[in-house]
Amino acid sequence: MPHCVIECSAQIAAQPDIHRLLQSAHQAADASGLFETHDIKVRLLPYEDYLVGGKDQDFVHIVCHILAGRSDEQKGRLANSLVHTVCAWLPDVAMVSCEVRDIVRAHYSNRRQIMAQG
Repeated sequence: MPHCVIECSAQIAAQPDIHRLLQSAHQAADASGLFETHDIKVRLLPYEDYLVGGKDQDFVHIVCHILAGRSDEQKGRLANSLVHTVCAWLPDVAMVSCEVRDIVRAHYSNRRQIMAQG
C-alpha cells in the first residue's frame, strides 16, 4: 500500500522523462512516513480522450488508494505533497489534483496475505 494512480493526458505521458515524475511521486509518498518504501506502487494511466473545462488541455489527477486508518490530516498532507511534486515537474499544467481514498481492510487482499494464510 498505497496504490498511487496518476491519471493524465496522453501528451504528458509521452514526455521523455515521465519515468522521473513517477519516481518523484514514489519519493513523495515515501517521505510521508505513512508507508514502507517497498509497499508503494505508482502507475500512470494516460487518456487519449478528455476535456478539461470544456477544452482539450493537459491535466493530472492522482488517486491514491490507501488502507483505512490514517487521519484526515495525514491524508491531506499526502495529497498536498503529491500535488506539489507534480506541479514542480509540470509547472505549465494548470489542472493538477489528488484525492486519497480509503480501502476498507476487510475488503482488501493481496498475495502476501494469501501466502501467510497457507
